[in-house]
Amino acid sequence: MTIVAETESPKRIESIDIAKGIAIICVILGHLGIPEINRIVYTFHIPIFYFIAGYFVSDKKNVSSFIKDKARTLLQPYYVLCLIMIVLATLDGALVGSATLYFQAWTYAALYASGDTYTSPFYIRAIGAIWFLWALFWGSLLLRISLNYKSVIRIGFIIGIFICGYFSRTLFWFPLSIQAGACAALFMYIGWLLRQIKDNATIFSHETRIFGTVCAFTAWMFFIRDFQSFWLVHCDVGRGAIDIFNSFCACASVIIISCLIANYTDKLHKTLAYLGRYSLLVLGMHIIELNLFPWQKLVSGQPFLAQLAIIITGKLTLDLLGAWSLSKSHYIRRIFGYSH
Repeated sequence: MTIVAETESPKRIESIDIAKGIAIICVILGHLGIPEINRIVYTFHIPIFYFIAGYFVSDKKNVSSFIKDKARTLLQPYYVLCLIMIVLATLDGALVGSATLYFQAWTYAALYASGDTYTSPFYIRAIGAIWFLWALFWGSLLLRISLNYKSVIRIGFIIGIFICGYFSRTLFWFPLSIQAGACAALFMYIGWLLRQIKDNATIFSHETRIFGTVCAFTAWMFFIRDFQSFWLVHCDVGRGAIDIFNSFCACASVIIISCLIANYTDKLHKTLAYLGRYSLLVLGMHIIELNLFPWQKLVSGQPFLAQLAIIITGKLTLDLLGAWSLSKSHYIRRIFGYSH
């Protein structure tokens, strides 16, 4: 089985888009705060975006052009979404007589770009899920810089950057999610390595590929069973190297599942591929409803399972249909970095 679906277009890899579609749905589910869900989705939902991004990083563009491209596709959408949230939050604050307070709080959060709230050594307000865009920017840039060096230096650079990001979090959380980006570089590097062996994958026998698939799924199942933590928003990689490896196996398993969906289904294949292609728009819709929509007030008084069903249905409907509607606008696609 190859990573490329038989139905892929010349410009896109359908199975990769499907994997991104699965992952962005899991990002939404991961913010429900349900431990039984988190122990599954946290094993791969952010790492797979890093692996995929690293897979497509190359040295064809010089560093300056690379930065401009990533600023257009990652940072421009970040600040557009921040502006929308600041405006909506300020209007919300005006209803309770705290417009200035809300404006200041969300502006501070947007400028700091932290994925979570911290109180030590000073107060840092979270901007929420779009921290990922800054982390992906830094991770992409660090990986691109490493491509200017020979392999031994590159390996040392990537590992060194990861170590700096991982251990510096004990000091305090730096602005612009740079520590998360430093840790992301390692996952992206693994994705880049996979790209280097792609053309040689056929040298492995059918039996070898089946055995590798079984091993990957087995490692993923044990990762879920023994899950402790794996929250890359905090540079938390659980038990260290073993869980990084397990996460790689989880991502590989999801991509294999995506290949099967691409090759053997039609409607599900097309739906997930579409969501994956426009996963940034889904993220944009999600961050707005996550921070500003009063789900708990809406379901107050309902039994827990009913609350959960209403919230999941509401979130998926709002985020996915909202992203689908936005994707129809050429202007919106340009703002969010889509070239076509």
